[in-house]
Amino acid sequence: MPALAQADDTKGAKFVRSLDRMMVQLAPQSARDSRTIREAYRDHLDLLVLDRYAELEGALVNGGLTMVPGDPLRFNVAPRLTGPSPIGEKDLVNQISYIAARPATIGCLIEVASQVKSGPLEVTSLVRHTEYQDSLKATNTNATTSVPMHTMGLAFDIALVNTPLETVYEIRDVLRRMRDDGRILFIGERRQLVFHVVPHPSRLGYFNEVYARALHAPAVLTGTHVVAFSTASVRTTKGTPRVTAEVVAVFPTSDFLDEWWAADHARGDVEVHVSPIVAAAEALPPPAGVEPLVGAPLMAAQLFALMTALLAVWWRIVTGRSAPPRSLFRDDALDEQRA
Repeated sequence: MPALAQADDTKGAKFVRSLDRMMVQLAPQSARDSRTIREAYRDHLDLLVLDRYAELEGALVNGGLTMVPGDPLRFNVAPRLTGPSPIGEKDLVNQISYIAARPATIGCLIEVASQVKSGPLEVTSLVRHTEYQDSLKATNTNATTSVPMHTMGLAFDIALVNTPLETVYEIRDVLRRMRDDGRILFIGERRQLVFHVVPHPSRLGYFNEVYARALHAPAVLTGTHVVAFSTASVRTTKGTPRVTAEVVAVFPTSDFLDEWWAADHARGDVEVHVSPIVAAAEALPPPAGVEPLVGAPLMAAQLFALMTALLAVWWRIVTGRSAPPRSLFRDDALDEQRA
């Protein structure tokens, strides 16, 4: 195993063997979670996969991807930026672009890390693009998969070889609890000795909220999450481009963020007050012999009122008058008498 080659002394070899035994014990559940991941996310490949570096950069610009917090240790997270197998090892010139993922993935990472008390989580992989993934296949068999979650920005890897065994077991137990709660899916990768963690698709909205609360991120909360970046050509009609969009989610602006969370599942505090005169008038019964308008008669009356208003507007436009037009039903004889 690659990790075993790094353990030169007896103590290190014993440590790696302990990790290997743990991965063997996790293998049946890892296989089940792997199948669940493929079944749950396979239909979203075309929408979410980032094929090239330009698409990854575009997703960082349009909000489809978000960076790991600038002070990750504050969240008990330690991205591996140097040493063996760092983040973005195949493209270190652009390493900063790979320290990112979907907002829900970052929220998931923050929640996992918040429950581990004995040490930080060393993260070795977040988002990749397909061309990057292909370059890894020669040295990492786990990069060969039908549903590459890293290229969708929906996975992170927690490395174990530099983590005390006590913390390794705590991380495993946290992941087990979160999986049993239906919040995540995870795979113990025996060859690389990492935990490959994916948010459960049913909890993506929840982890978006975790991310927003943890980082107080108004930039993410001012609109929808853009899930992908496309460089495909746009068909035009007579020189006018068409854009098709889908609303994924609606969030409050930063000005009303505190009120939004405070009002969650609470009754609204806005009351509609009705004038006593109006209330009394509405309570009066209709005059004797007069039936209230309902159904078709009511619709006919409303349509007649609308047509009358439209005729009045039309009259003002064609005559250019600023004063209100004469009533359509005004009695001219009565006007002459008043004159």
